Amino acid sequence: MERAMRRLFWFFAALFVVLIGNLTYWQVFAAPRLNTDPSNTRAVERQMRVERGVILTADGVEAATNTQEDVYFFRTYPDGSLFAPWLGYNSIRYGRAGVERVYNPELAGELDILQITNIIDLVTGKPRRGADVRLTVDADVQRAAAEALGDRAGAVVALDPKTGAVLAMTSYPRYDPNTLESDWDSLLSAEGRPLFDRAVQGTYAPGSVFKVIVAAAALQEGVVVTDAPFDDTGSFTAGGYEVTNFGDEAYGQHTFSDALVKSINTTFAKVGVDLGAATLGRYAGAFGVGSDLPWKLGGETGSFPNAAGMDTAHVAQVSFGQGEVLVSPLEMALVAAGIANGGTIMEPFIVSEVRDYRQTLLQRTQPQVWKRPITAATAQTVSELMVRAVEEGTGTNAAIEGVKVAGKTGTAEVDEGESHAWFIAFAPADDPQVAVAVIVEHGGTGGTAAAPIARSVIQAALAQE
Repeated sequence: MERAMRRLFWFFAALFVVLIGNLTYWQVFAAPRLNTDPSNTRAVERQMRVERGVILTADGVEAATNTQEDVYFFRTYPDGSLFAPWLGYNSIRYGRAGVERVYNPELAGELDILQITNIIDLVTGKPRRGADVRLTVDADVQRAAAEALGDRAGAVVALDPKTGAVLAMTSYPRYDPNTLESDWDSLLSAEGRPLFDRAVQGTYAPGSVFKVIVAAAALQEGVVVTDAPFDDTGSFTAGGYEVTNFGDEAYGQHTFSDALVKSINTTFAKVGVDLGAATLGRYAGAFGVGSDLPWKLGGETGSFPNAAGMDTAHVAQVSFGQGEVLVSPLEMALVAAGIANGGTIMEPFIVSEVRDYRQTLLQRTQPQVWKRPITAATAQTVSELMVRAVEEGTGTNAAIEGVKVAGKTGTAEVDEGESHAWFIAFAPADDPQVAVAVIVEHGGTGGTAAAPIARSVIQAALAQE
């Protein structure tokens, strides 16, 4: 009997130890993660008793503010869907997303420095309040991007190439965060996926905008020079795969410069085969394709196929942006920004600073170099070719009177439906202030569908200078 009692005692003692360990884990070690989990509605409910910080654009427009009902503060988004989906939402039912989620500690007043301020305010009888977050996005540029894209599925990204600051980022379809809770079920089932941020989550075949990377690689490696001669008969066979030009055009005698300006697939397939899979893959990675982006809001990264498994036919395909290469609009905006910034790609960011309600500076984002894929000399050469593409080539619909625009069109073939339309650009070419990437899903040709959108965004961005 005593032996049985001892066994029972130790059994319950072990259970008690397990219970204490479990409680310790959840209440101590896991507590920070649980408190910031967007699905933890209890934490959301507690934080909604605090007046949340305001989110402002670079030009002072309130993108997210508050209304008070009883003891709770509810988010209001004065411009509706304009800044969705990346701005996100703060919902007592569905948690948080976007900037509202990533910068929740600041907005909810839970940073250590804010906790000290809040204690002082509590003693002095002042209500607790979160910090304000100022974006890099300019409201006028954002509105221009959204209006130019219209109701066509796609995305637009505009960056300051010298710093990496996001000037505008839009995706369509998108949603109105003011009606998120009533629209939730329909948003989840909507065919266009309004909650999906195509600018950073969408990955697409790049089509001919990828030729900018191939041209940079070929020039940097000395495989070609700008006046290298080529003869196009309208087709080129590589590894049994026949490459043709858009519209079955045959361009005859031309230079490598002409090949980029006129977007000649056959010439780029030849150059890509000469470069080889390994070199193409190395430069794609150097420009950030397939690399983890230093982007706090999350998203998808593009991909470049494993060079070891690529045959000659596949190398030819990826050399003009087809095959198994995928990119996001943000990635292509960074490629354009890298050419614009003399071969240096800066880390992208969308929040410039955080200040408490007294306007004391708490955080400021400092521009950081991300990658240096090519030399300044190579970047200058590619820039000059992109200027020609807008002045006399496939990108003339992006031309702006009095402004030297550098750009490249892309028309990416897809399995079903019309091609995706791409355009990347920067301006002014001699002192770049803005770099842009545009994709219009199933939009047709890049020069027709995407280039005019880029022109509108560039004009809006330069008007703010």
